[in-house]
Amino acid sequence: MNVADRIKRLRELFGITANDLAKITGIHPVSIRKYETNKMVPGIDVIDKMCEALKLPRMIFEGFPKQHTDYQFTGDFYQQLFLLLDNKTLLADKEGEYNFATGDNDRFFSINPQLARYIKIKQGDKEISLDELHIEINTEEYDALENYDWFTMYLNSLEKAQKAAQKDSWDDEDETKEEYIARMMENAERHRFDLMLTDHSWQQYMEGWVSGEVASNAIEAEIKAGGDYYSYVEKLDAPEKEKEKLIHAYEKAYIDEMVQMDEEYPGDKGRAEKDAWIEKKMALVDQFKEDHPDYPELARKHAAENARKARGEA
Repeated sequence: MNVADRIKRLRELFGITANDLAKITGIHPVSIRKYETNKMVPGIDVIDKMCEALKLPRMIFEGFPKQHTDYQFTGDFYQQLFLLLDNKTLLADKEGEYNFATGDNDRFFSINPQLARYIKIKQGDKEISLDELHIEINTEEYDALENYDWFTMYLNSLEKAQKAAQKDSWDDEDETKEEYIARMMENAERHRFDLMLTDHSWQQYMEGWVSGEVASNAIEAEIKAGGDYYSYVEKLDAPEKEKEKLIHAYEKAYIDEMVQMDEEYPGDKGRAEKDAWIEKKMALVDQFKEDHPDYPELARKHAAENARKARGEA
């Protein structure tokens, strides 16, 4: 079914005319008819308007969204958690701001008791009431959920926005209530977006820098084949920014080799001695870059020379 079929079928099931639907949604009757005959396709703003007026999810008009959820990535879990909370399948049980001092966070959820009309939870012959069923997010054994604090901050941002909206008076002179609510909602949306991408990266789609061991073997093979570190990086199936990082890392290693310190790093000394050593090293590095503005080219020649030596060439 396309959007036109869905709108027409919705009217048939509701038993209303195109004019009735126009009156309910606030959309012009002519537009409704054009949508139904596929002469116009409603944009997202129009679909959202119909969803809001009819209290219906987008999938009624757009179909089921494509999901690529296999829980291989932590972000997949967060995607589903947000969906369950947004549609009120899960309810957050605890309230209150995140305590940065103690590290306490909200991990407990309950299942919407309205679902008891449709499902039963049973263990053997025993039926468990949904009111007695609680879900705890496993933040202790599953290391990937260490950034669950972001989720807590997401909940708290929503809560702060909601409490601000309910206030009759506003005393903050630095920003209006509307500005504060908008800032909290923006914070929440940013946390949600970041969490849904947890563990997802360009490495899913490109070969890239898989691991140190794999990279070392690949560099060694490239050198044996007549190349060097730079040609290895150029052939990587990785984003350009990632390649730039690898080149900069070699340039840094080259400069470190060229800049020799008179004394070793004082690892067994106090903080003051260590800081002084680091500052001296940084000053020498800055001086080397100033004296050798062509250091990127020098680093590349250095890589080519090392590769020739590794192959035993003169």
